[in-house]
Amino acid sequence: MLKNNLKIVYIGLLFFVLLASWSGYNRSIEAMEKGNIYFPRQGLNLQLEIAKTEKQRAQGLMFRTNLALNKGMLFVFEQEGIQSVWMKNTLISLDIIFFSSNKKIVSIIQGLKPCKQAVCKIYSSTTKAKYMLEVNSGIVKKMKLGLGQKIIFDTLK
Repeated sequence: MLKNNLKIVYIGLLFFVLLASWSGYNRSIEAMEKGNIYFPRQGLNLQLEIAKTEKQRAQGLMFRTNLALNKGMLFVFEQEGIQSVWMKNTLISLDIIFFSSNKKIVSIIQGLKPCKQAVCKIYSSTTKAKYMLEVNSGIVKKMKLGLGQKIIFDTLK
C-alpha cells in the first residue's frame, strides 16, 4: 500500500514538473516578436516568430510537432558570421536558409531530419550570415529559392 502511494506521489510530482516546464516553454514562445518575410521572385510570404535573444534562439522550434506551411522562425544574431544549427529535440524536418546583413540568401541547408539522440550533428552556413530562417522541409525546392536572392522583412531594421 505504501509503495503504491509513493508511486502515485511520484507520478503526480513528475506530471507537475512536466506541466510547469511546458507552460514556461509556451510563455517563451508567445513572447517572441512576430513579423513577415517576403520572397519577391516567388511571391512567397511567410509569417514569422522572431528569435532575437539567446534564450529564444536556444529554444527555437524544439518540441514542436508541426509548423504551418505559411510559417517560419527567423533567428537574428548579434554579429554577422558563420552561424550554426542543430536538430536536438526538433521533431519536424526543416530547411534552413541563411541571409546576410543586406538580406540576400547566402547559404541553404535542405532536409534536416529530427534528432532525438544525445549527440546531434551541427550544421553551419557556408558563408557569413546575420539571419537564419527555419521553414518546413521541401519549401526551398518547391519555391525554387536560391543563393543571392533578395528578401524583405517587414519588422526588422
